[in-house]
Amino acid sequence: MLQPSKGGLWINEPSVTIRPFKSALKALNVRKRRQYDTRHTYATMCLMPGMNPAFIASQLGHSVEMLLSTYAKWISSSSDWRELEKLPPRVELAQNWPKTDERA
Repeated sequence: MLQPSKGGLWINEPSVTIRPFKSALKALNVRKRRQYDTRHTYATMCLMPGMNPAFIASQLGHSVEMLLSTYAKWISSSSDWRELEKLPPRVELAQNWPKTDERA
């Protein structure tokens, strides 16, 4: 479905929505997929470079909770461990604690 303008009528005609989409996929040599799948592509492409999840959720019409439960695996990156640097210096990380058998 397509809504050409805010408050406008919804268009659900194959000649307006489906055929041009299929033509574009063919021209770009992209395998067949549903138009709906572009939402998932958009969400993952936004999350992978670290865009704000609240903004992406609003774009998709989801809550942040829904976005994160569906797409959390795409948020992980090599910079994740840098998040630990945001902890105050006095917070000890579990990986630095002595093992249970080393405690007296």
